[in-house]
Amino acid sequence: MQNNTSFLNKNSWFNKTALLTLLVSGLTACASEPKQPDVVVVPTPQATVTVTATATPQATTTVVVTPTPQVTTVVQTEPITDVLVITNANKQALIDKPVQFTNVKVQSVVGDRTFWVGSSNAQRVFVVLAPNLDEGTVENKVVIKPGQTLDLAGVLKPVPSVKQAQQQWKGLTATEAQGLKEQIIYLQANQIRFKPS
Repeated sequence: MQNNTSFLNKNSWFNKTALLTLLVSGLTACASEPKQPDVVVVPTPQATVTVTATATPQATTTVVVTPTPQVTTVVQTEPITDVLVITNANKQALIDKPVQFTNVKVQSVVGDRTFWVGSSNAQRVFVVLAPNLDEGTVENKVVIKPGQTLDLAGVLKPVPSVKQAQQQWKGLTATEAQGLKEQIIYLQANQIRFKPS
């Protein structure tokens, strides 16, 4: 009987070993990488539908706000075309403004490049020809005489000091230069056209 017990013990140990081997083999077999299928099934793409929702237009209310009136300054962008505008205006505000006179009368000639234009001694503007109108062959063609009718275009400039005016503009006396200082501005003419008398 003792032989039977030892046989059973050996057999039990053998059975445990066999069972353990089977278990490890099974686990190893389960842990192996899955096989890739030979056929790949791709789902059919579905058609997409785009839906655009447009909101119903809402009625709008326009509110107009009127501010209290402000004092405005008129900016002259067009050329000044009348001597009266210059003689009756705040002359400081007209510096660097363009001028374009048509059919203006020469009141008096002061020098080679300087003269007065306007309708009377009270309503006149001092004019200085730009240097390019008093050079070379042009100088012989530009001869200003009292009573002539001209078309002039240029820019209003501030009158220099009495001393500078006499140095810049030949023929200007000290009395004329002093009177000119009161005018504040003068017309620097860069275009001149003589009209038939």
